[in-house]
Amino acid sequence: MKSAINLLRSGVLLGVLLSLSHTALATPQQLLSDLQHMRLAATNAVTNFYMFSGLDADSKYERRIDAAMGRFSAALNSARALAGVNRLGDEIAAIEVQWNTIGKLMATNRKDMLTQGFPNVRLVDEMGRTSADLVNQISAAYQTLEESSGIRPSPVVEKARDLALLMEEITSQYAARGTTNLGQVFMGSYERTLTDMAEDFHKQLQALEGMVRSEQNDILMNSVNSKWRFMEERIRNYNENTVPFLVVSYNDRIVEHLEELESRF
Repeated sequence: MKSAINLLRSGVLLGVLLSLSHTALATPQQLLSDLQHMRLAATNAVTNFYMFSGLDADSKYERRIDAAMGRFSAALNSARALAGVNRLGDEIAAIEVQWNTIGKLMATNRKDMLTQGFPNVRLVDEMGRTSADLVNQISAAYQTLEESSGIRPSPVVEKARDLALLMEEITSQYAARGTTNLGQVFMGSYERTLTDMAEDFHKQLQALEGMVRSEQNDILMNSVNSKWRFMEERIRNYNENTVPFLVVSYNDRIVEHLEELESRF
């Protein structure tokens, strides 16, 4: 009887230790995922404002702005809950301050569009630059967490995340350029040209494809490649045939495919 009780206690203790080990691993992974979702959502929200302002306050893009900002807030709430145990409290607090600034700028710019039919160029430019700074800030927190926790996603996941963010940044710059003659002002938040970013995406996409060869993954990658070929042609010849609404739609699908691929690893 005594030995049975000891065995039971040992089993319970082992279960607790395994659970704690799993939690210790899962918490940084979840926080890294939250940071990635924040990067994507912040960029996507600004992209949709460019579409909103360039297409005469189209309500479709107003709803998309709300959806992107909602995704950011959800990821931020999750990150805030995990920040303390991962010693990332200061970084998440700073990210929240920056995000609140973007929220105020977004509200002002949207109000200007709805009340006077055009935004204040200076404020739109400030919003774009602040968003780009925020993405860099989140990326720095992402790297800090990897280094402090010693936990890194697989190379495939890292590559897929890098590509998803680059895709959002390409689309944001294209949308700014394609929906307004003030695109050059809005694009000041990006250090690289569209062509440079497209070349980088193409190379990284080829590298990812080589990393995930399998029958199931090939189907997904073929879908990404077909959409990217369409986008790449428009990006390289944006002065001839600008189709921002199609590029934004294809961006969504490519990011979805990359996130699906990420979930497999």
